[in-house]
Amino acid sequence: MVKRQHKIMCLVLCLMLAVSTVFVGVVSASAATGDTVYVRVNNGWSKVNCYMWTDGLGNNASWPGKAMTKVEDGVYSYTLDKDYTKVIFNDGSNQTKDLTYPGHGKIYDLSRGTWSDYAGAPSQGPTVQTPTSATTATTATTATTPSGEGTTVYLNNEAGWATPVVYMWNGSTDSNGSWPGVKMTSIGGNIYQYTASKSYAKCIFSNSGQSQTSDLTAKDGYIYNNKTNQWSVYDTSPLQVKEFTADPASNIYTGTDVQLSATAVNKDGAAVSYKFSVTNAQGGTSTLSDFSSAKSVTWTPTVAGEYTITFDFKDTDGNTNNRTMTLEVKDDSALVKPIIKSVTPANLNLIKVNSTATVTVKAGGGKTGTNLLFYKYVVTDPNGAQNTPYYTLNNIYTFVPTMKGEYKVNVYVQSSDNSTINKTYAYTAADDVTEPTTVVVPTTAPQPTTVQPTTVKPTTPQPTTVKPTTPQPTTVQPTTAPERLRGDVDGDGDVTVMDSTYLQKSIVGISDVPALETLDLKICDLDGDGAISVKDATIIQKIVVNLE
Repeated sequence: MVKRQHKIMCLVLCLMLAVSTVFVGVVSASAATGDTVYVRVNNGWSKVNCYMWTDGLGNNASWPGKAMTKVEDGVYSYTLDKDYTKVIFNDGSNQTKDLTYPGHGKIYDLSRGTWSDYAGAPSQGPTVQTPTSATTATTATTATTPSGEGTTVYLNNEAGWATPVVYMWNGSTDSNGSWPGVKMTSIGGNIYQYTASKSYAKCIFSNSGQSQTSDLTAKDGYIYNNKTNQWSVYDTSPLQVKEFTADPASNIYTGTDVQLSATAVNKDGAAVSYKFSVTNAQGGTSTLSDFSSAKSVTWTPTVAGEYTITFDFKDTDGNTNNRTMTLEVKDDSALVKPIIKSVTPANLNLIKVNSTATVTVKAGGGKTGTNLLFYKYVVTDPNGAQNTPYYTLNNIYTFVPTMKGEYKVNVYVQSSDNSTINKTYAYTAADDVTEPTTVVVPTTAPQPTTVQPTTVKPTTPQPTTVKPTTPQPTTVQPTTAPERLRGDVDGDGDVTVMDSTYLQKSIVGISDVPALETLDLKICDLDGDGAISVKDATIIQKIVVNLE
């Protein structure tokens, strides 16, 4: 009886060992130490953490996990310090569900809730694991560079280190040398290179042991900038891509003007041509700009969804190159917060001295309350003088530059719940503009003078209150003043935008107007809530344009 029980127990143990061997193999293949997990943050989070664990075997940190590292606009990464099978992405307050980690080089889209391959992921280095028995051991496959050597990394020494070195490792007993590592080789300019004798999963760059980076995933063929703390592809082809960008690269809404730009150079100076195209989620591709010398193009998406932007390059020597990026476009039809979709003239354009410059704003959002958007324009001339701004319902603004130099126009857009966004645009005023099309004249009429002046000369600040143009009459005034109009905050006998400005100044405590507590509640409390607030200033603006 004892022998039979012993045999049964042996069979059970063997079966358990076989199951555990399969389990270990699965974990090692899909969630090995040194793997990198990626997430696309396109749901409005301002930060993202990665919490990983394996049931019964521990986690990577206490909740909410480890802060993830920015790889590029909207994409963040975390490199595993142990083998994990589960992951939760979170911003400290909001979180995903419990996710199964699919393995190296995968990216999770927070908006769509799906995993996919991440094109920017480097080739996976050797798997580091401690086999539990001979049957579970895995032979590591060494990734090699085109030259047949080990991992090659580059450093853009923008931080100005005197002696850049790199320390690389796979585990505690497998490194490229003793700390702080091996001195890198200068290959011109700020660029340094190091090629290891084998593949390594991790690296640290430092200034001979000082000013070191954090623990980094060693990205074969990539270059690390020690000033911006970011990896990027190091292009060594005859036609080198220096940059490719989208502005904006996130929080893009339908109808938003997206500026796509790229720069590439041929090592021998051959001329470079650029092509820009966009592919929608259904696979349809449109060419925005065919091969030409133009380095930028404006793309205005009209339908929400995910798009792939392709930047193609070719030179007169017959070399080609390309880059791609993914952009998420959202629908603003129910957006509460205001957004600025475009401003014309575009940033850095030319305007003409002593000629009217017209600024036209295309905005969205503001779907709350009255569903109205209010606009304010702060113009700063080359001497630093500013106009006196106030909010209006008009999305068109005109001013006359009176001197040569840079004018800055800070555009504010506010919704009826007082949410505000602003962007600053710089224009160069010159005596003569060679391309008059750079100043866009809208087809709609400029705003009426009752809403705002048709011209603003920033060098002469506007008075904060309206002064009478003629002396006060010498006749005896009535002993009882006429009843003031509701909304006539400055007491000039009329309700104008200046009353809204007057009220806003008083609310924020600007000293050139009476204090808030001295104002007449009966005159200033337009919404009848028993208090004077910005809402009352907004109602005055609506009264002026006949919306109340």
